[in-house]
Amino acid sequence: MKIVFIPILSLLLGACAGQSAPDWQYDAQTAATRYTQHYLAGDVKLAETSFTQARSAVAATGDIAAVGHIELLRCGLHVASLDFAPCTGYTELAAIRTTPADNAYARFISGNWQGIDPKLVPAQYGTLMGAANLSQANINQNIVAIADPVSRLVATGIMVRRGQFDAATLQAAVDVASKQGWRRPLLTYLGLQEKQGGDAATLAIIAARIRLVEQSMMRPAAKPAADTTK
Repeated sequence: MKIVFIPILSLLLGACAGQSAPDWQYDAQTAATRYTQHYLAGDVKLAETSFTQARSAVAATGDIAAVGHIELLRCGLHVASLDFAPCTGYTELAAIRTTPADNAYARFISGNWQGIDPKLVPAQYGTLMGAANLSQANINQNIVAIADPVSRLVATGIMVRRGQFDAATLQAAVDVASKQGWRRPLLTYLGLQEKQGGDAATLAIIAARIRLVEQSMMRPAAKPAADTTK
């Protein structure tokens, strides 16, 4: 999976371009990728384990800003799944040390864009920075034009947070999450669709899709061990 929705690659892969990249960079990149996959798939325990591994690998450097950067990875994925809980893991570290780019990204995903330098926001979100002057149709077009599906969901989550969305915005998010098999964001966007209401047939389809996704998250019961005493 190509993760480009925050400048994580510049931190984790910058030195990997050479032949003597330190092990922590490889470990952090691998664990961060696993975290992204597990989180979006709705595998909570595996996601948390992978995030802890990624954070630990970066923390080994003692670099406060770098660990804050990893925390932003988690915050971005939360926004992609419409989880707007405070990004405390980042803000606590940012109070000590951060970078201008990370600070801009943190404010961007929070929906508070006042005073943000657009040049510091990841390029794939650049066109959205003018959302206040765009129609909803243009906002939707700009989101769909984002090539990376994770980034597309992050952008959608931000616009939902800002209240700049409509039925087409939600349907596009449902479509991308469904195509990728990302159960966590799929459930949240289907749930939001359900709350928006509609005719009985549409709501029945949404409810059926939610049930299917929820069923896919259930683990099959373990088979009882064979009785070897007989």
